[in-house]
Amino acid sequence: MKMQGNLNEVKQAIILAAGRSRRMEKLSRRDPKCLLPYKGERVLERLVRQIEDCGIEKIYIVTGYCADKISALFREDPAVTTVENRFYEEDVNILSLSLAISRADGPVAIFEADVIMEDGLVKYVLGSDFEGKSVWFTRGPFTESQYGGILRSDKYGRITDIRIVSAYNERYRAYSKLTGIMRVGAGELELFRALVNKYAKTSLKQYFLTAWIENLRLLPCWEADITPFHFYTFNKPEEYYQVQSTDVDAKQDEGEVQLVETAGLHCIEAYDDARVKLLLQEIAEAGQWTVPLVAAQGTGLVLDGQHRLEAAKRLGLARIPAVRVNYGDVSVWSLRKEIKVSQKRVEKAVLKDGTIYPYKTVKHKFPFDVPDIHIPLEELR
Repeated sequence: MKMQGNLNEVKQAIILAAGRSRRMEKLSRRDPKCLLPYKGERVLERLVRQIEDCGIEKIYIVTGYCADKISALFREDPAVTTVENRFYEEDVNILSLSLAISRADGPVAIFEADVIMEDGLVKYVLGSDFEGKSVWFTRGPFTESQYGGILRSDKYGRITDIRIVSAYNERYRAYSKLTGIMRVGAGELELFRALVNKYAKTSLKQYFLTAWIENLRLLPCWEADITPFHFYTFNKPEEYYQVQSTDVDAKQDEGEVQLVETAGLHCIEAYDDARVKLLLQEIAEAGQWTVPLVAAQGTGLVLDGQHRLEAAKRLGLARIPAVRVNYGDVSVWSLRKEIKVSQKRVEKAVLKDGTIYPYKTVKHKFPFDVPDIHIPLEELR
């Protein structure tokens, strides 16, 4: 029961895989570091698989160092197009992005190739939580041991400053650390593409980030913190060895699906009527229910599935498939920086104060996978 036809969804992805990474030369003399193994897969193969599992059908991989090896790896994959950057030795990454983003024809996510993350994070980046906005993904506050890209955002999450620094400074303590992930919305794509192409013609010794930094007023964008998710990158052999000892996809078994009374469930935030109508069409065509809700035990608060609950009500379903979960075992955060959320805040707002949050506010991460199901609608009436 995946949502279709949502113009805000990312439809394509760019992976920057041209660099040689001399700090990793001990391990990457024959292959680029993105082809190093992790849990039985090459790092780049894993990322491509995760992106494809989200339904993305256009993936542009920019190659350079060992371009032939990467191209050969994905030669039979119809979703992948490799684009070679022949000047990768001189280029920081501005030309790499220029070569790929020139092919993008809609909202696009950009990944560095040497990232290892859990499946849920890839779904989060590519999903519809950001309503078509351009988003820079961060991971916690900027700390003394870090350097590179940092940003600051206002109380609403809109980014007010982005910069690249070589070392920590106390005046940056209110900044967040950038990851190698971003998404460019439809409203900013055309201008950003033109700027990247323009900057690439002036000098290859610059990050593509520079094009956004120097034109921030013309390119509105928002911050999204990914701290609740498992995410790793590595620039040194010892960092790679440390990542190898982790299992970013370790989870409990799939949640147990139960049929629960629709009347006993409570929305925690507003829904989008257009999405509900689209969902109703898909349910009618399928004739069955395929994705369960996730609801808190004891309270009936719907933690995932606001639109599905409303669709069930409009269909007159007496029962609805759901996975019950202890709310205390769930990570919760806000998609709106100006609104603070927690388990206690959500319970008080909905159950005691009788209010719900605005659309796209409360986000949850569960310690299990939500299973696919196939339950005929007749069994739910």
